[in-house]
Amino acid sequence: MPPLAFYFSTFPALSETLVRSQVRAARELGLPVLLVANRAPELMHPGDQPLREVTQYLRPVGFQALVRGLTQLLAARPSEVAAGLRACQVWAQGSPRQFWANLKHLAGALYLLDFLRRHQVSHVHVHYAFGAADVALFLDLVGAIPYSLSIHGTDVLLDQPLLARKLARARFVISNCRYHIRRLRKKFPDLKNQRFYLVRGGVELGSCRWAAAPPPPPPPPLRLLNVARLAPVKDQDLLLEALALLKGRGVPVECRIVGEGPERPRLEALICHLGLVNQVALLGARPEEEVARFYEECHVVVLSSRSEGTPMIVIEAMAKARPVVAPHITALPEMVSPGVTGWLCRPGEARDLAEKIESFWKKPDYIAQMGAAGRIRAEELFDLEKNTRIFLAVLAQEIPALALRPQIRVAYE
Repeated sequence: MPPLAFYFSTFPALSETLVRSQVRAARELGLPVLLVANRAPELMHPGDQPLREVTQYLRPVGFQALVRGLTQLLAARPSEVAAGLRACQVWAQGSPRQFWANLKHLAGALYLLDFLRRHQVSHVHVHYAFGAADVALFLDLVGAIPYSLSIHGTDVLLDQPLLARKLARARFVISNCRYHIRRLRKKFPDLKNQRFYLVRGGVELGSCRWAAAPPPPPPPPLRLLNVARLAPVKDQDLLLEALALLKGRGVPVECRIVGEGPERPRLEALICHLGLVNQVALLGARPEEEVARFYEECHVVVLSSRSEGTPMIVIEAMAKARPVVAPHITALPEMVSPGVTGWLCRPGEARDLAEKIESFWKKPDYIAQMGAAGRIRAEELFDLEKNTRIFLAVLAQEIPALALRPQIRVAYE
């Protein structure tokens, strides 16, 4: 059975529960899996050290070693190198910056090609359409090693020069939501015949950490939780503005914001300016087990972002049986059912966000009702074990060389 390579820009990343689950499940099946990444993470879960130890990293690679390797490849396989150089120029479309980026990814592909051939790799599966996907694009071109792609959110929401090409050349594409599939097919008509599969993320619903929590003591105060980086795209300003409106209406509310980022100093100043020092706590980054406890202690989980993919905060909230208030953007309507598992608010409108939050103060029964419905939805859509089996079934269908027997048949979208 020829090995499969999982290829990442960074691995094992701290927040990638789904990716780690897929890797471990493939290895448990006895599938020969090689792990390759451009770089190691700065931070990772202690339990992932064994994965890091068996991952082949492209960086740091010494400049002299890279030049020596490329020189050897040029002498041994001049036609492949020449094809790669032509693609660098054509795909740059006259942009010197893109040409040098292409050249860097070609160098990575040529460096990686020898390693993959030595291990007789038949297929590369890439997570995220970032730098690793660029390298895989060149691997396919110059080395005839096919690749597939899992897309997650930011990687396809942001404009990238080679995004359409990376998606079109992939043997198949796995998306964690339908929104990305529909948006990409509309944006890039050439993808109409590409095979997209829907494989959602999730958490380990059977674990103690992500078991449904009983409803907390009723308000007052109404306790809110926001788990997100302190970054402009997460728009905690909007949340703070909504909290100021609620305070002005006499709604007793408290909010924990879990996450760290460059916006902290400005958000601290805004909290003081709005008079929310006694209502809002910026708790910084916290371990997963502590975050799970914060879900249990809150009444409502709130998201105020300008852009999202399929945020884990929503999946985790529903797993813990907590209702969610989130903006009506991207894939969130696939996750949150208004009036059933929470509310969707108009993006960028603090008044509407405040009204949706206030509904839980006016009708506290919503907390338990919508929380229980959210748990049911999590069991339907976001069971990590079930979704990992779907992922492996897609690999079995699409890569016959792996000689896997799919337990289920998965239709593409």
